[in-house]
Amino acid sequence: MKIKIPLSAALVIISGISMAFAAGPVKTMVVKQNPVPQAAEDPGKNVKNILFKLVRQDEYLDEALERLDSRKPLSGHEISALGLNLKLVATSLGEVSALNKTEFSNIRPDTNLASYTNAIFSYSRKVDRKAAKITTLVAQLSAGNKKASMRDAVSSKKGKKGGKKLTQLLAEQKAMAALASDAKKLRGASRDLSATSKWLYIASK
Repeated sequence: MKIKIPLSAALVIISGISMAFAAGPVKTMVVKQNPVPQAAEDPGKNVKNILFKLVRQDEYLDEALERLDSRKPLSGHEISALGLNLKLVATSLGEVSALNKTEFSNIRPDTNLASYTNAIFSYSRKVDRKAAKITTLVAQLSAGNKKASMRDAVSSKKGKKGGKKLTQLLAEQKAMAALASDAKKLRGASRDLSATSKWLYIASK
């Protein structure tokens, strides 16, 4: 037996379904998560980094002093290698001085960093003294190299065996001049470092 639905009832059912679909999507619940707490940044991080860099350069200068203090004559290749090391140290000291200036602008007396800045100042003075000693030793080495070069040049002209060739002598003299220049640049960089470290320490007290 077929069940007949009146037309008016059918229209009511259809309109009800249409309104249900027109009501929009069902809202979903969003669960908010609390942010993970971040660890507080170490206020002395930059100062400690400066001190670490400075200690490394101090060690490199010890190696250079040990090489210069040895009584063994240096070859042209060894002189060039030593000059390159001094140049790299001078560049690093310049970078540390720049970091000192940046920290000088940002540091406050109430940050309890005076112990670190005092260590930086102490190492800077040590580096400056070692740079001065290196400059003196390089000057002495240069003077001795000139005397040896003149002696070897005379021997070479006379055809004596055991003397250095003229090209070798010229190469050593060129390397020695470059080493003297690098030592002077190192001395200048160490003086700047000592000055910036002093003001950084004063600002942190």
